[in-house]
Amino acid sequence: MPLRQVQLLVNSVDVHNHVEWLPEWLAQHGLAGEEERAAALREAFRNLILANNGLRIDPHAIEIINRAAERVTVALDVAGRVRIEPAEDALDEVVAIAFSAMVDGTWPRLKACRNCRWCFYDYSPNRSATWCSMELCGNRAKTRAYRRRRRRLREQPH
Repeated sequence: MPLRQVQLLVNSVDVHNHVEWLPEWLAQHGLAGEEERAAALREAFRNLILANNGLRIDPHAIEIINRAAERVTVALDVAGRVRIEPAEDALDEVVAIAFSAMVDGTWPRLKACRNCRWCFYDYSPNRSATWCSMELCGNRAKTRAYRRRRRRLREQPH
């Protein structure tokens, strides 16, 4: 699944636990020294992915992604299909993969967990997944909702 490359870049930081893996991601892809460009692109994609959950898109994120898109090539192949190719490096490849997914319709399946902001691929038939993991974030969200309901019931006058 090509979108896995976008997912790996976005998940190069654990927002919930404040753990950063971007230097390792960059080293793995031969991009040492590109921290600023990669971090900006990563957060712009996270914002765009959160929009797949129905949240508002930050116009600054769109600017960053559009600037990065200038480095990729868009063309038609002999069958009339859109072909999007990266220019130079792994970050360009991530941009090309994201745009290809937007063209082929798989992009809306890439989502960010409403609880921890971890990026995940929504395999549900109706594209309704909202948590990265039902066992972790889904359980936490449902437990919080349950406790809120119980607290309201206890606070109501009898």
